[in-house]
Amino acid sequence: MMKKDITHRIAYYTKKIAEKGSIHPSKKQPRAYTYRSQRLMAYKRIMHELIAKKETP
Repeated sequence: MMKKDITHRIAYYTKKIAEKGSIHPSKKQPRAYTYRSQRLMAYKRIMHELIAKKETP
């Protein structure tokens, strides 16, 4: 199993944030987006931990 490189993780995160922001605020979000904010924040936290771990020698 190949682990994702941090650059791939950053690209995925920014793509998902852009998708979430592309929906007009007055429109109802799709059902799949119900917990998207919580999932993205968890992904961001883990991503930052990986970056910090990679920077320390």
